Amino acid sequence: MLNQKLTYLSSLLIFLYSTTILATGKSYSYIAAMLCLVSLTTLPKLIKNKRPTDFYLITSAFMGYFLTTGLSLLLLGGKLSNLDMPSRVLFVIPVFIFLLHYPPKKEWLFSGILAGSFLSGMIALYHYQILEIRAFSSFKYMVIQSGNMAMSLGVFSLIISIQYLKDKRGYLTAIALICASFGFLASLLSGARGGWLIAPFVIVWLLLINRQLITKKVILVLLIISVVGGVVSKDLVERRVQKVIDDLTLFSEKGNSNTSVGARLEMWKSGIYTFKSNPIFGSGYQNRLQHKQALVDQKIVAPVVLKYERLHNNYIEEASTKGAIGILALLLFFCVPLYLFSSTHKVKHNPNTDIFRQLGIAHIVLVMGYCLTQNYVNHHSGILHYLFYTVIFYALFVQTDKLKK
Repeated sequence: MLNQKLTYLSSLLIFLYSTTILATGKSYSYIAAMLCLVSLTTLPKLIKNKRPTDFYLITSAFMGYFLTTGLSLLLLGGKLSNLDMPSRVLFVIPVFIFLLHYPPKKEWLFSGILAGSFLSGMIALYHYQILEIRAFSSFKYMVIQSGNMAMSLGVFSLIISIQYLKDKRGYLTAIALICASFGFLASLLSGARGGWLIAPFVIVWLLLINRQLITKKVILVLLIISVVGGVVSKDLVERRVQKVIDDLTLFSEKGNSNTSVGARLEMWKSGIYTFKSNPIFGSGYQNRLQHKQALVDQKIVAPVVLKYERLHNNYIEEASTKGAIGILALLLFFCVPLYLFSSTHKVKHNPNTDIFRQLGIAHIVLVMGYCLTQNYVNHHSGILHYLFYTVIFYALFVQTDKLKK
């Protein structure tokens, strides 16, 4: 009886997590906090139970990211707050244990993702059409983070629609496709261009690996969704794309770095120079400002870099502050679970796990892409988004045989 109640609780919380992730500017953390509390109360009971080897590989990669930051602070100095975001791995590990023992019912997960994607689109439309502002640019939302999370919800919904199509559940396929379109639309209306870079490649990959399901009717539906989304978001997308072109022109022809793109290019340059001068351990958090100031004084980079604490690229950020050790830890942070999702031996045992494999791979690749133009996992929303969906999808990936709809 207790196990049934905990499975129901797990399913309910996972449903609410996706549904509410963009409901408000801070709601991404509400259900995550509840999951942490529930998992901590069950930890004494579950800690001695046996877990799959993959659990230890993933948690080791997570802990490596946290410990590398701690080592940098110990050796090179910095503020304790620099350890804040990496410390989230300590909270997600009990959640991982909880979900492995009480995996949510997959239809609850699917319903939550579809609801969250649809809701994100409705909120974005309200912001853009009624309030006439860029979606997620107010009400305590972080516009870039929110736009990227909406893109992820859209891609997840597309994967779910493919699963429903595979199961010949036409009505649910149509609903999932509509929800996917709302997630994509929310990202477009946010103007968060970083998400637009990687998502098309992920979508093409999904269509290729599921090409046996793609009929003329499916192609027609996808084209209609694309056209409608394109018409609604056309003006904003054109302005955001044109701004990139204008920024690049100003930077290349006039050396003007006081633009969004120009500032990023200068920040990336400063990070690369800092890494070159400290390739093993990096500059550390405490000395990063001095390194940037020295590069400005030598006229190697523009003064605009002094306006920003972070470098708007997680990889260059880790390389500059923690050196090769830091970039290796970040890559393992992503690539260990990505490799385990990509492994095909589990799929051969149970074909039903394939959707969770696709969800896991798409999720991690998308986040890795977001990190190219934003310090995505150095924000509370980004680190929670990455950690929680990784453990949710992986718990279901390895426990699908135990699931009942």
